[in-house]
Amino acid sequence: MPLMSLAPMDGVTDMAFRQVVRKLNPEVLLYSEFTNVEGMVHSPFVRSRLEFKKSELPYVVQIFGRDPKTFKTIARELDGMGVTGIDINMGCPSKRVVSGGNGAALIREPELAFEIVEACASSTSLPVSVKTRLGYYEGDDLITFAKGLESAGAKMLTIHGRTAKMGYRGEADWSPILDLKKAISIPVIGNGDIKSLEQGLLQSQALDGFMVGRAAVGNPWVFWPQEKRDQVTLADKIDVMLEHFSYLREFQEENKALIEFRKHLGGYLSGFRDAKSVRRTLMEADSEKDFTQRALALAS
Repeated sequence: MPLMSLAPMDGVTDMAFRQVVRKLNPEVLLYSEFTNVEGMVHSPFVRSRLEFKKSELPYVVQIFGRDPKTFKTIARELDGMGVTGIDINMGCPSKRVVSGGNGAALIREPELAFEIVEACASSTSLPVSVKTRLGYYEGDDLITFAKGLESAGAKMLTIHGRTAKMGYRGEADWSPILDLKKAISIPVIGNGDIKSLEQGLLQSQALDGFMVGRAAVGNPWVFWPQEKRDQVTLADKIDVMLEHFSYLREFQEENKALIEFRKHLGGYLSGFRDAKSVRRTLMEADSEKDFTQRALALAS
């Protein structure tokens, strides 16, 4: 069975959502939110984003930045936290991230990228992996870049099938990922546009696994086979949605939780009649009690 994983997503793969995904999918590899190493050093709030429960294991922390010394410090700290591994983001195409020389910007600075991986790998007993893209403008240097990451100590690579300049436009191209698998010896995971278990299994046949990102938002059943997904009722979805919200409330203030949870509503309600108007109704809830009552009314 190939490795199945939930992509690290800022503002999405927090402890609440990871608990829901883990409960429904014991075999899926979970990742933290995308977290800045500089923030981890200077901000208790940023550091708190990495908190997890043992039930979430296997759980990998994804970090980003550009200072090898800071990566070295954080890798040492993570070594004793009980996490499964460390993943370095070298693929985020966000202008805010790239303008600071982070994320996908490191594709254009391969020597620095390799130094960062080496700094991490030499400072921890945990496996260090990298998530990146086909390239920055084009995908011509993917194999060269990946071999450098492997030589620096990366134990696994996850490749998103778009270039950094594409962002999330167009379709993900998995053919360069398949070519890469033939050129390196470490595991290669494919990522990009996977919307179901069946699609993931099909596209990753020659790889070591697949990663699901946006299709998992509000849809923790995405890793289930179609016949099992088809049996999920609106009542089932409402139950899980409310459980998810209750997990979020364990560490999030009420009003902020109501706002943050909105991103998941479309996924939870997808496929049901009048989903847009129902979503609007839930978004108008002004308290946890109101949200719960409105949700329960949908399933009655």
